Amino acid sequence: MKLTVLGNYGPYPKAGGACSGFLVDSGDAKILLDCGNGVLSRLQQYIDIQELDAVILSHLHSDHMGDVMILRYAANILMLKRQMDSPIKVYAPADPLEEFERLRFNSSIELIEIQPTAKLTISSLNIRFKEVQHGCKNYAISVEHGGRRFVYSGDTNSVDELAEFSRGADLLLCEAGLLERDEKQIRAMHLTAKEAGGIAAAAGVKRLLLTHFQPDMKLESYIKEASSVYNGIMEFAGENKSYFI
Repeated sequence: MKLTVLGNYGPYPKAGGACSGFLVDSGDAKILLDCGNGVLSRLQQYIDIQELDAVILSHLHSDHMGDVMILRYAANILMLKRQMDSPIKVYAPADPLEEFERLRFNSSIELIEIQPTAKLTISSLNIRFKEVQHGCKNYAISVEHGGRRFVYSGDTNSVDELAEFSRGADLLLCEAGLLERDEKQIRAMHLTAKEAGGIAAAAGVKRLLLTHFQPDMKLESYIKEASSVYNGIMEFAGENKSYFI
């Protein structure tokens, strides 16, 4: 599998950046994990929209799904021009319900509620979900192909649940947008870089990618904190950078 980082900021991007969005390409399948602000433009640098097999949203905060609202227009136009035969499948939690229903648009989107116990197969990709705590319903996502597996955290502060779900993964793509020095009320819904490192260590993952950065922070601060508890292969998820799993 090839994982390409289209955006790595949250809750808003820095100038020229994009919020959360990750393209997974297994050769016979192309899926997009999250589609935050700026991701749709970046996506088209790598594939045509009609090549997408599915979009999977970890949760329905705007920095993770805002560009789906624009993707709907693109899909609709492509279908009207007969450049795309079928609607884009969008898998998402149905909570908050009003946000879920807003994703519908004509027949260009096939909106599918994520079932936490379901195992989803898209061509050669096997996908599982784990509900983890956040300000709204959020799913960590496991993607497996050819015996290799990576896990994406979405947004969460669920340390133990994410560690168990990630156990033995070849790569953990983990939100780490905060630092231990941040105020408790800010940290209530997110992981610190130290917590992300601790999860990777407890889960025995082979490689850790940190993501979901505040735009005004130095990325080295996140790496320094996470490396205090995790001594494996680690780096921040670089925008427009690809990783092979």
